[in-house]
Amino acid sequence: MSHIDPTREAFHALAEKEIEGPVQMLNLLRFRDFAAYAEGQAPKEKMTGAEAYAEYARVSAAFFKKVGGHMAWSGKPVAGVIGPGDERWDAGFIAEYPSKDAFIGMVKDEGYQAIVHHRQAAVEDSRLYCFAKKDGGGVFG
Repeated sequence: MSHIDPTREAFHALAEKEIEGPVQMLNLLRFRDFAAYAEGQAPKEKMTGAEAYAEYARVSAAFFKKVGGHMAWSGKPVAGVIGPGDERWDAGFIAEYPSKDAFIGMVKDEGYQAIVHHRQAAVEDSRLYCFAKKDGGGVFG
């Protein structure tokens, strides 16, 4: 089973959580070999999933910045060390928002909703975890 969009239940549960201050969203992404756009949404040129995600990143940047978001970290997964051996991720990053409400506001924005189809076409599977930001104090945990 692949996971591309949050379920209504998961999104509602996040909205109901009391989280003070900034949140960091850990994203793990596996791209489709070729983007799977719905009828009428496909660009003129056939795109790979990675290319469609790059288009999503380009057109969503204004919404991300508008709510005060910034990239905290980005990387390319190269080896699984803990976890199912058959999991494969093509990209990982942590996006930081001033609050969970800023993230929710971005996702609900009508303009954002109009461009999220690029992400949906690009992604074969994904994980998204919300973390309350805290000072690690220089140690694990």
